[in-house]
Amino acid sequence: MHLQSLFLIYLTAWRPLGYTLTFIGLLFEGEITLFTAVFLTREGFFDVGDMLIIIFSSVIIGDILWYWAGKKIIPKYPKAHKFIERISKPFNQSLAKNPTKALIFGKFAYGAQRAVLLRAGMSEMTFRQFLKSELISVFIWVSVIGGLGFFSSISIDFLKKYLRFVEVSLVLGLVAFFVINHLFHVFSKKELEG
Repeated sequence: MHLQSLFLIYLTAWRPLGYTLTFIGLLFEGEITLFTAVFLTREGFFDVGDMLIIIFSSVIIGDILWYWAGKKIIPKYPKAHKFIERISKPFNQSLAKNPTKALIFGKFAYGAQRAVLLRAGMSEMTFRQFLKSELISVFIWVSVIGGLGFFSSISIDFLKKYLRFVEVSLVLGLVAFFVINHLFHVFSKKELEG
């Protein structure tokens, strides 16, 4: 394990807590949770196979719930229906013509992901069409965001070797800043007096 943390040690001691938090987090806030889960898995806090199962099942189950909410719940509330249509309007035509493309872009359009899923449920799209498009979009989204978490972990491992140099450089930079600032103040004062 590479990272030292009081909080993370509890996730290691009782991994089901970490898996549960990841599952719940992915239902509501995907990007941050996915990035963190992959990052911590890369650092050795979680098992890769278990985490992949948790990630994919949570994202797919969550998106299906949002789809069904759009199909069954939103039509009962006209104001919510209008609000969802307004947010997802850029995706409406794409949802009808190419639902996979719409769901992929919806996943990466921050703040519109849930609206696109709700709108997919509100549309004429069948559950079978939705599921087919959903599986492709989830795979792409997890690959991209998860990849960022994975490679961030690698870069932090690399940067840890140079952290002391960075710390010393920052201290030297601050000292230089204060010295230059002081000299500038002294010379400015002499200019004004002279």
